[in-house]
Amino acid sequence: MTPTPQEPPEEGPETEDSGSSTDGFDPSLRGWIDPDDRLWRHPSEVAMGAVRAAHTPLGGIRHPRTMILIGAAATLAAIAWAIVLISPASDQPAATTASDNAPEIPMTTLAGESEQVPALAATAGRSVVQLQANTSHGIVSLVGVAVAEGGLVATTANGLSGLESLWMIGTDGRPVRASVLSVDESSDLALVSVPDDLPVAPFADDATLTAGSPDLTLSMTAPTSGTMTLHAEAGSVTSIGTMIGSGLAKGMPGITSTVPSVQSEQPGDPLLNREGAVIGILYQAGTSSTFLPAQLVLGVVDDLRSTGKVSHGWLGVRGTTAPGSGGAEVAALMPGSPATDVLQPGDVVVALGAVPIRSMADLRGRLYVLAPNSKIELSVLEGATTHVVDVTLGASP
Repeated sequence: MTPTPQEPPEEGPETEDSGSSTDGFDPSLRGWIDPDDRLWRHPSEVAMGAVRAAHTPLGGIRHPRTMILIGAAATLAAIAWAIVLISPASDQPAATTASDNAPEIPMTTLAGESEQVPALAATAGRSVVQLQANTSHGIVSLVGVAVAEGGLVATTANGLSGLESLWMIGTDGRPVRASVLSVDESSDLALVSVPDDLPVAPFADDATLTAGSPDLTLSMTAPTSGTMTLHAEAGSVTSIGTMIGSGLAKGMPGITSTVPSVQSEQPGDPLLNREGAVIGILYQAGTSSTFLPAQLVLGVVDDLRSTGKVSHGWLGVRGTTAPGSGGAEVAALMPGSPATDVLQPGDVVVALGAVPIRSMADLRGRLYVLAPNSKIELSVLEGATTHVVDVTLGASP
């Protein structure tokens, strides 16, 4: 079953600020992450466009002397193994037992490759895994997308409510234990650990997307003849930065896409751009499906990986999406907010650094993944004039 996000209690006017929650999950990954290892970058740290997370295997040419040493080592190992075989049982090392959540077979998501998956989607397809959540209200199927090495995948959090156990479905249809590391309810995102070191998916920012841009949705079909099968369906983007109106991620930005006939949409299904990079993961399916944007996904799971929660910066404005060309129009400033001395009602924020701002929800989503005390540049349209202001974000009250 695919869960339908539930409507939260009524909120006040639209704002860029929102709290975060971990819903009782005990994060097991802590510690500061070096900037070179972070999954997400501040807009000033990267050029507008792709935000990539990828992993490249290293290789080299073996020197002949090295090969001789390897051969000698292999000979010694064989002699040692023969001694172990003929020694008394009491002299041999005790047998060990594999952990319950270790994979019993090699896992490759694309073991049952489908001709329906174009070559441009192959890289992202190898980073997709099928999840099954056993919850107090039934069995929920989700999809996870690899966001970091070591089997760390992102998915949506709503389907994990009342979780009793979580499983990764192997390519042969057999379940293998997985675990939830942490969740952020305000963005409806969860960080999950699976017993398969999937290659990290390529990701891209939605900054260069436009309505009508071609896209591709990847989904997993139910096991057939003992294998999981990846399916791809072409569609097109219908909107970017549109405010999500219901569910846990209410108020966050979404990418909407019209997909003609996806076989089995599940929360977490990745949405790809024309280059095959992930630009979002499925939040809510429908005639026009809604996806959480990649920059929100990466920013949130980066915080969950390092601290177990999202500590986001605070600008302190209320507003709406500006009519016409878009942007975030300021309606009111919160008392004591960092925006008090630099913005005023009627201003329209049209860019954060080099990244265009399409809506109030878009501004909120991009600020949500920036830490308190982050220094940012806002391009502001005041009347017919655009100027740049510097702001240091505060801590969310």
